[in-house]
Amino acid sequence: MQSEPQTLLLVEDDPLVRMTLVEGLTDAGFTVLEAEDAEAALGLLARRPEIDVLLTDINLPGADGFDLSHAARQLRPLLPVLYASGRFRAAEPGRGLPGAPFLAKPFTVARAAEAIGELLR
Repeated sequence: MQSEPQTLLLVEDDPLVRMTLVEGLTDAGFTVLEAEDAEAALGLLARRPEIDVLLTDINLPGADGFDLSHAARQLRPLLPVLYASGRFRAAEPGRGLPGAPFLAKPFTVARAAEAIGELLR
């Protein structure tokens, strides 16, 4: 990791999962901003230029993580995106961003931190 903390936007609708990831990723050295849905996430992306990476659940209420990632790239074309889901919708190939990595739930905070670090290299 670099000397200055990297800022992560975590989008997760499950409050317990979100809280666990915020705590763990903060302990791992990231500055973590959180949102419970795509609308809140897009508002943060528009106001917070320091966001370095987006970690989003795919299955969100309203606009899903795929829709969010495409809208986020309209605001920030080079923003790295990491998808996560316990119920990946394999029936929808090609909806995500090409080459964006995926974390299958359940995953450890250490695995999430590792995947985020790989995206930021």
